Amino acid sequence: MKEYKLVYLNKGIKFSREKDLDQAEEIINEYVMQGWVLQQIVSPDDGIGAMIGVFYRE
Repeated sequence: MKEYKLVYLNKGIKFSREKDLDQAEEIINEYVMQGWVLQQIVSPDDGIGAMIGVFYRE
């Protein structure tokens, strides 16, 4: 049975897409090291550029 987790990948406002991507990469790497698998990155059309990672593990 798969367990799923939704994680905000860019917390806070940085006014720089590069900084957002750097933070997202760090968070993704942390979860992967804990045994989670990144399934998808969702970027909702919310006007603020939030990125959500969908992770799973079995």
